[in-house]
Amino acid sequence: MGKIYIVKRILYTVFVFAVVVTLCFFIPRIGVDDPCSRYYPAQGNMSDAQYEVIKELTREQYGLDGTTWSQFCRYISNLCKGDLGTSYQSGSPKVIDLIFARLPWTLVLSVSSMLISLFFGMLIGAFCAWKRGGWQDRALMNASTITTALPAFFLALLLAFFLGFQWEIFPAYTDQNMVSSFRWNAKSVLNVAYNAALPVISSVIGGIISYAQSTRNSVIAVSNENFIITAKAKGVSNTAVIYKHTLRNAMLPIATSLGMSISGLIGGSVVIEQIFNWNGVGTLFLEANNTNDYPLMMGIMIFLSAFALVANLVTDLCYSLLDPRVTLGEKR
Repeated sequence: MGKIYIVKRILYTVFVFAVVVTLCFFIPRIGVDDPCSRYYPAQGNMSDAQYEVIKELTREQYGLDGTTWSQFCRYISNLCKGDLGTSYQSGSPKVIDLIFARLPWTLVLSVSSMLISLFFGMLIGAFCAWKRGGWQDRALMNASTITTALPAFFLALLLAFFLGFQWEIFPAYTDQNMVSSFRWNAKSVLNVAYNAALPVISSVIGGIISYAQSTRNSVIAVSNENFIITAKAKGVSNTAVIYKHTLRNAMLPIATSLGMSISGLIGGSVVIEQIFNWNGVGTLFLEANNTNDYPLMMGIMIFLSAFALVANLVTDLCYSLLDPRVTLGEKR
């Protein structure tokens, strides 16, 4: 992997992140004269001069004093120090603290869903490629068409209705005491798994089929290569050919799908979290949107963007390791 390629990818990532930060700062301020106005106390018996002092102190507390450009420069300076601002919530907590408090619960859903989808998707996809043209392959094609037409939140609603309300196999809504009462013991872990069952199932149904489809197509493309034909001629078993030789050399499209999944680990389950009332980052963002908590909304968007950009950067670098032919427009 060339150093020029690495430098170009890093510079491109930094540039995109700078654009994202700029948009996240200015878009919420469009059409808003004073974002802090709803947090001013009632004037009461205060004089106009005293009330102006209170308003100025409130603006200063949330970094909204001065011109828009001075606020932007201050925000960038604080961002470089890892400070995403102060939330409008009671007690004025730091945005980064609120995000990190919810982040583990989002990762519980997203990481478990991604790993389950990847494992079973690759196995099913390779098997369907082996049975190409059979009923297993046709079933995968039909399932792919159905899941493409049905969004994940619709499947989540169906699962919540039947498995949650009708049959009461799993809880349709998350236990609100799960977070506060969590301890690192078997009982708490099993309780989290029980409450996470429906959100995870809602995500893995489409994930497994997506990975299976990608794996199937990639394996079929590689199966006609000369080294696969040679392996078969040597008498290597079909299972070894599929899972040891073919699947290993069909990893590039799978790595792309995996990279896209990693980039959406945090922000990709907003609707699922809302449906099942799961206290993750997605729910936190919706709460911030409903209360016009500008610093919290900006902080979450910037955090999600940074995570996605870093994930894409790592994917690109890993992609070039898997296939040295990958470049960024360099002349050959």
